[in-house]
Amino acid sequence: MSTRATVHFQYGGKTEAIVYRHSDGYPEGLGEDLKEFFADVQKQTKDTRFDDPSYLAAKFVVWQADKYYAYRKNKGEHKPLNFLGVGVVLEDPGDIEYRYLLECKDGNPPRVKIEKL
Repeated sequence: MSTRATVHFQYGGKTEAIVYRHSDGYPEGLGEDLKEFFADVQKQTKDTRFDDPSYLAAKFVVWQADKYYAYRKNKGEHKPLNFLGVGVVLEDPGDIEYRYLLECKDGNPPRVKIEKL
């Protein structure tokens, strides 16, 4: 069974965007991936937008989609849109096990709070 989670990109404690992840939502999975994502944002762009929740959420969706595509490409499939493991949602689905709250402010990588539901 998959460990489902959502990532809430917040500013001033208010959620601006929510990204759903279907699997590996536990801290050793998604928690570590968020650290890798923040590092990649810093490596790949000078305009990190760490203080812009919506923009950062969009980058996270692209980053996750790229990881899914790379995995499938290694298996011989060249269909970059053939994934369902990540998506944008309006609210938390009822079956998530973890909620990640990212406070986006001051231009630094967001502080991450993890809630086990």
